[in-house]
Amino acid sequence: MMTSLQRMRPVWLLAAVLLFSACGGPWGPIPGGALSGAEIACGSTFPTDLQEVEIEVRPSDPYSVTIWNVVVDGTLYLSADFLNPGKRWPYFLEEDERLRVRVGGLVHACRGIRVTDTDRIQRLREAAARKYDLAEDGMAASVEVWWFRVGRR
Repeated sequence: MMTSLQRMRPVWLLAAVLLFSACGGPWGPIPGGALSGAEIACGSTFPTDLQEVEIEVRPSDPYSVTIWNVVVDGTLYLSADFLNPGKRWPYFLEEDERLRVRVGGLVHACRGIRVTDTDRIQRLREAAARKYDLAEDGMAASVEVWWFRVGRR
C-alpha cells in the first residue's frame, strides 16, 4: 500500500523541475538551462575577486553551471576539474566554443578557448591554488583540469 508521501513524490519532482527551469540558470551545484539577464558583448575585463561565475554552454540546448575561475594577466579563465567524472560542460564547450558568462546580472556573450600550453596551465593552477587556498602539492595538483580562456566572439 502506498503512503500519501509516496503518492506525492511525482508532484514534488515536477515542482522541483519547474522551479529549477524557471531560475534562469544553475541553482547552486545543480545545472540549469539558459542564463537570464541582459546580454552584452564579452567584457574586456572581469572582476578578479569573483569566487564563482555562472556559465552557459551548448547554445542549441543551453546547459549552465556554477564554476570556479581565475583572472590572470587581466583574462578570465574557467577551470574544469574532473573530480566529478560526470562533468559534461567542458565537452560541450570543446564542441562549440560559444559561451555565456553571467556576472552581476549581466550575461556576457563570449568564446571559451581551451588552453593547451603547459606553462600557462601551470600558472593557472598556481593562481587557483592561491585564490582558493588549495595545497599546491595536494589532490588539486594531481587531478586532471582543463582550462578555458574567456574571450570575445
